[in-house]
Amino acid sequence: MPGKLFPLGGPVSEQDVVDREEFLSSLQIRLSEGHSIMLAGPRRTGKTSLAYEVLRRMKKQGFYTASIDLFRLSNKREFAISMINSCLENRTGIRKTFDAMKDRAKTIAGMARLTVKLEDLEFSLKFLDETNDDTLLDYALDLPEVLAKHDRKPMVVLLDEFQDALRITDVNIYKKMRSYFQNHQEVSYLFLGSKEGMMNILFSNRQEAFYRFATILPIPPISEKSWMGYITKKFAERKIKVSTEIIKEILKNTGGHPHDTMLVCSETYYALLEAEKNVVTHGLFRLGYDRALQTLVQVFDEVLDELSQRFQVRHILKRIAAGENVYDKKLNPNETKRVIDFLVSKIIIEKTGRGSYRFVEPMFQEYILREFS
Repeated sequence: MPGKLFPLGGPVSEQDVVDREEFLSSLQIRLSEGHSIMLAGPRRTGKTSLAYEVLRRMKKQGFYTASIDLFRLSNKREFAISMINSCLENRTGIRKTFDAMKDRAKTIAGMARLTVKLEDLEFSLKFLDETNDDTLLDYALDLPEVLAKHDRKPMVVLLDEFQDALRITDVNIYKKMRSYFQNHQEVSYLFLGSKEGMMNILFSNRQEAFYRFATILPIPPISEKSWMGYITKKFAERKIKVSTEIIKEILKNTGGHPHDTMLVCSETYYALLEAEKNVVTHGLFRLGYDRALQTLVQVFDEVLDELSQRFQVRHILKRIAAGENVYDKKLNPNETKRVIDFLVSKIIIEKTGRGSYRFVEPMFQEYILREFS
């Protein structure tokens, strides 16, 4: 069965990374030269897809790679085991070496093969079972450098949702990480985070452990020209015709937001299949768009609930969405300014001129308009 025409829900394949070649090449060069990088931005904007494509290229170049998603972890032991598993996969070829060791402990031959592969790293099932959480974390944080030196393979480690380290362990975790990472000569780190404000503080504030540890790079937007070529090509793979005017309408309504654009194209494609058509019409696009917006309602509900903890956020969002003057005479201008600054820091809106703002994600704007209509 063919894969998804417009991939959603996770990192995409090399063929579906749109208009990122120069940026990917820059990341690859910097990481291969031993520099660490920080990328921050809201969820669903393609950070993880970019990161995994870089890891794929680095691996092809001869590097060891490891990736840890802190969002999925609950405590420091899970973090340590995730780091250990991801590092050891380079040598064992097994995604979860710890679990494999437990399974193979039942067979002498299977356990012996794994033990031989890992004995020089002082790693064993007994070590994992009997070591306390703090000692295990110390081992995990030093393992990338130890492994890279043992095997004479430079390494790149991806730490996704890096700001969530505070959620799974104590406040000193960043100091502990920095104390290890700063001494690593054979390892580069790629830090990702969806909470841009927190990430910028972690890497830009003098009081923070990771101050100036990594180069902060902005993720460039995808050009309209690149989207045009990609969307045309993808529909053509299914012998579907789509006009330049329709693609421009798609991009106008999504703002070129990576996830939203893929989602609208995907829903439009399924609308075409249901209608048994091979030409994207305005009506089928509108149907696809409305379906896409409906699937985003739960995501946007959660975003709005989080934002609404700040006083008058809903009122200000409604005014911006409707194109009204953001400074309402009924509100204190200082309070309005604080709300605007808050929304800008959350990358919900951006300034376009004096007293003028627009939504970073146009489909969120449409959601607000419908929510308060």
